[in-house]
Amino acid sequence: MKTFKAVIAYDGRLYEGFQRQPNKETVQGVLERELGQLLGKKVLLHGAGRTDSGVSARGQVVSFKASPPIRDLEKLRYAWNRLLPKTIFCSSLEEKEDGFDARHSSIGKVYSYSFSYPERNPLNAFESPLAVGSFDYSLFEKAIRIYEGKHDFKNFTTKKEDKDNFIRTLRIVSLRNDGGHIRLVLSSNGFMTYMVRLLVGAALKVATGKFTLDVLASYLDASQRKILSFKADPAGLVLEEVLYER
Repeated sequence: MKTFKAVIAYDGRLYEGFQRQPNKETVQGVLERELGQLLGKKVLLHGAGRTDSGVSARGQVVSFKASPPIRDLEKLRYAWNRLLPKTIFCSSLEEKEDGFDARHSSIGKVYSYSFSYPERNPLNAFESPLAVGSFDYSLFEKAIRIYEGKHDFKNFTTKKEDKDNFIRTLRIVSLRNDGGHIRLVLSSNGFMTYMVRLLVGAALKVATGKFTLDVLASYLDASQRKILSFKADPAGLVLEEVLYER
């Protein structure tokens, strides 16, 4: 059996998340169905991340095992894309060393979150419109900066248990405001369930006057668990890249 790695982009707004689920249209389910048709046997994909319903990706990674012969990977990729709907695309396909796993071999991920205020552009499909009465961008930026570094993020995930005690290192790759079109890019050694949406949601609460910066900071590295409840709209979230050792 050979191990293969594929990089996948998809419009997650039309799917019930990435992970396969019975009787639901998911990205993984579609990928496995069409690849299995080409290879003539059932294929099980392992995804690097389980994006939520409505969340999209430019650089999701999947790995799978298949028996030879696969003589031409580029032809297989081309045929796979011909079968896939327009909302899913395989941008690269390569053979990897034995033991490679899309999820367990990863050392981190990069996500972006985009939203607009006060105007929205219908051509910016992966941008969530912010429907609020007031928004202070400077407060939003200050709130986001609080997250940077190594912290206990247990109040920013619904994950029940974590082998690393919810400790993650977060880096702000970029934060831009282009005339009310705001794009945040975050990198971490590990994002947990709903983590990015809860981080952005809490920062939006600060920017709209619902939280103070001090209240937000109290949720980081807290001794007691009190999970934040406001998750930002999934439409603005994109998995940009999965990171591996070079």
